[in-house]
Amino acid sequence: MPSILTISGARLKNTVACLGISISLLNDLHDAFATPFVPAIVNTVSSLVLRVQNVTRNKDDCIELTESIYGLIYAIVSLHLNSETPGSLPPAMMHHIRKFTETLHKIHTYVEAQQSGSKIKHFFRQSEMNTLLGECRAGLKEALNVFQIHTGVTVLANASEMQEKIESMHKELLELISTLSDEAASERSSFMYPRGSESQESSGSFSMLPSQPKIFHGRESELQSILELLNQDSARIAILGAGGMGKTSLAKAALHHPDVARKYDLRVFVACDSARNSIELAAMIGAYVGLGPGKDLRKPVFQLFATKRSCILVLDNLETPWETRDSRGGVEEFLSLLTDLPHLDLLITMRGAERPGKVQWTRPFLQPLKPLSQGAAEETFFDIADDSHDPKDVAQILSLTDNLPLAVNLIAHLVDYEGCSNILARWELEKTSMLSGGYDRKSSLDASISISLSSPRVASLPGAQDLLSLLSILPDGLSDAELLQASLPIQDPLGCRAVLLGTSLAYIDEKKRLKSLVPIREHMLLFYPVPTPLTRALRQHFFLLLDLHSNRSATGTVDPIILNLGNMHNILRDGLNPEHPDIAETIRFTLLLNRFSRLSGRGRTVLMDLAPAVFPQPPDHRLQTQYITEQFASHALYPIKNPDSLISQAIVLCIFTLSCLTVFATGKFYFTLAAYHTAHAGDLPKIMECADKALEFSKLNIDKTATTLNLLAEIDFQFGSYGAGRIRAREAQRLAALAANLYEESNSFASEALCSTALGDYKSSILRLQRAKDLMELCGMSAASDSILSLRAEVHLLKSEYAEARNVHVQLIDNTPQNNTYSHGFALLNLAEIDVLIGAYGDVLPNLDRATAIFQSMQHNFLVYCDMIRADFNLKTENKRVAKEQFHQCLKSSWNLDQQVVTYCLERLADISQWSTGDSDWVSACAVMYLVHAHRLKQKLDLHKALQFLGEMFIVTGDDDTAHNLFAVALEGFTAMDVHRSRARCLLRLGDLAEKRGNSAVAAGLWREAQPLFEKSSQGRDVERIQSQLTLIGSG
Repeated sequence: MPSILTISGARLKNTVACLGISISLLNDLHDAFATPFVPAIVNTVSSLVLRVQNVTRNKDDCIELTESIYGLIYAIVSLHLNSETPGSLPPAMMHHIRKFTETLHKIHTYVEAQQSGSKIKHFFRQSEMNTLLGECRAGLKEALNVFQIHTGVTVLANASEMQEKIESMHKELLELISTLSDEAASERSSFMYPRGSESQESSGSFSMLPSQPKIFHGRESELQSILELLNQDSARIAILGAGGMGKTSLAKAALHHPDVARKYDLRVFVACDSARNSIELAAMIGAYVGLGPGKDLRKPVFQLFATKRSCILVLDNLETPWETRDSRGGVEEFLSLLTDLPHLDLLITMRGAERPGKVQWTRPFLQPLKPLSQGAAEETFFDIADDSHDPKDVAQILSLTDNLPLAVNLIAHLVDYEGCSNILARWELEKTSMLSGGYDRKSSLDASISISLSSPRVASLPGAQDLLSLLSILPDGLSDAELLQASLPIQDPLGCRAVLLGTSLAYIDEKKRLKSLVPIREHMLLFYPVPTPLTRALRQHFFLLLDLHSNRSATGTVDPIILNLGNMHNILRDGLNPEHPDIAETIRFTLLLNRFSRLSGRGRTVLMDLAPAVFPQPPDHRLQTQYITEQFASHALYPIKNPDSLISQAIVLCIFTLSCLTVFATGKFYFTLAAYHTAHAGDLPKIMECADKALEFSKLNIDKTATTLNLLAEIDFQFGSYGAGRIRAREAQRLAALAANLYEESNSFASEALCSTALGDYKSSILRLQRAKDLMELCGMSAASDSILSLRAEVHLLKSEYAEARNVHVQLIDNTPQNNTYSHGFALLNLAEIDVLIGAYGDVLPNLDRATAIFQSMQHNFLVYCDMIRADFNLKTENKRVAKEQFHQCLKSSWNLDQQVVTYCLERLADISQWSTGDSDWVSACAVMYLVHAHRLKQKLDLHKALQFLGEMFIVTGDDDTAHNLFAVALEGFTAMDVHRSRARCLLRLGDLAEKRGNSAVAAGLWREAQPLFEKSSQGRDVERIQSQLTLIGSG
């Protein structure tokens, strides 16, 4: 009979084997579909596979927990394979996957605590460990119930059978990915147009373009005029005309013309009908050209186009952001900025006959477009409906359209399906009701739309008209996934989609989204307002999507939100009225959207200004508190004009009820207020009062307590209470571990590392940062993990481990998306700083120039960092006069504003070894200033560097005894902090003083001790100098 140990070993072996295959399965799933939470699941399961094999306590419990995981992974992948939209799941199901991810984190915490030498075991009492185990089991049970219900998959107890199932599913997944990849490649081939027959440029960048109009008649002269205008230098062209006149088609035809394709390295087409101001317009352009999100992309967009050679930008439906008086000036200023680039040609389409100001439009102006000629209208008609119809009927049909291109297109599609006689008969029956219903007698376009809506094809699926009404408020359109996943009360939504496409009432744009043209949307808004159940269903879908994004592990949710920002704005704007039946939910949705907007760098949404006037009655105190909290969170970068009034209002609201939910809302308010005061007031007592109240109101929830303690640790760090900050961070670690909140636990280790760094405990800092990074990776948050990696590079830099720091920054550049210009510029800046320090000057100026260009385009305060590193480069390359001027200028601009810049400059100015002895008077004054500055800011490393530099000054003045004492004190500090280069310099100077006193043996010993430290800090010249000195005294 096999022993219990053998059975446990077999179970563990099977579990590990199945989990290994599951990880591969999930990696392929994420690579293909960027599925939210999958990176967190993969990283956590990968870590569990290693840890479960090394547990020394409660081994059976650990195996039992991990045995259930691979079956659940099977169920999750099965959901993706069997979804109506393969590879994509609705937000409601993603919420269940989020809960499963949280359960995985609890299992990871439990299993880690069972290992020998576990650092987190001491956080748990036995009762707490039992509670955690119970929560793990309950979470797994809930997940098993949910996923089995939704997938019909029965999780198999037999591991070998499960392994076969997973391998089979892996093959099925790869086949699906291959099929979808082939389809996507085919679609992309019609979107991406390189210059002529060659690649667009060496960078491999492409411009996503809409397809070329397949039917295009009657605009030959206008097209030729555009081509002639584009042959002029710096062309700025406006295509004007009424709605439905074919402005967009003309712009597309021009963009695809062979002459235009040959001329421009970059062609960009941007639909502007969901932008409401210049900032949103710039964000849309930025998205098309591959820029990452940012608060204001106007400068980055300008900078990107500035780096190109020849480009054309088409802004379609520009009237949407321009026509509102409040936004018109900003749009015109942005256009003026873009047209400062002589190699950027601009082509816009706008309804009406007025061109935006502040742009020198190329002459002769294009005249506003007129209806098609009869011949062109007939050609268009016959291309769609064939030429088999009676010419008299065709002429009569076209007379209904006034030869407006859109109206001709709609009628021709109806004729193709119903025939001329049916259309004419319906026109006679319906025109009286149409005219009495409010239609303009001259509105042939409205008439054409109305006839299209009453066609048998549309009537056969009543939901088609409802879907078109819904599209009228959705400038961003809908993807197939959204159409199916939003639970819209529309029968056969894909059939309705096909009807709208078949009648040309809707179209598919270059992003594969179902849209309707602006004239049709306006018609539907006027005559067929969208039914409330449709907006309610879609609002709930978007609300769930935004709520999903509020979980930090939900990578992959940003793009679907960005693609629907215009839709969300319209739904909320229409819903923010006091009579709306769902006004409270609409305000909550507004708060979520505002949170996303500020966290993604877009700033505060104007919808926040509409909410106060429409709060529901009787008052919802919790909702009002949440609104005020979000107001303060939205003003992190600039202060509120009258914060005291809002604070008083919130405090009154907080005391109305004492429910659990209100307590949490109150805690969040004080937490946000503490962060606000930290950013603006600098009043430590006021900040700590708010933070302490936040801590008091969070005590019912250890998650929230850990988060608040981390805030307090950050405040302590900012105000120089590093010891207190470390204590708070360690308590936050304990609570976060108890809650299995890996994200907050990671933050607490990072907070402790910051305080340890300030205290000079660099060894501890690196260990804490490694733990923080490991935990953040378990959350699937690569960007946050890179931020921690950047902190680690900073510690290596402080320790003068320049090679290690440089390697980290190179790794960060590799990890950074090309469109993240800020991170790229920051990495270039760090590389330049390190290269100056190690004397590798070749790439310093090119990297600084590139970083400067990036930060200039963003008007970022890192420009002064570029200047100070450039000054250090000049100092090291013997251009000392210029260096001194640059350092002084940096000090002048940063004094009392940026202590990091002040510290950097004073450190260089205070080091007489970098200057000539004739500069000793002012260098001595800088050394004293550096000492005072370091003492005031409690900067331990800089305090010891200041002592070292004062020692250098006393050598210059001939006071060797004082110099020796100062070097000895500094050396003790550098040794404790393990700072290699500074320690080596002190040893070098002490050796020089010993040699000067005739004690060559002591000098040689000190120099030999310094040599490996210089090697660790990549100081090749100092190593050579020591070797030369040792040779001179016969000790080499």
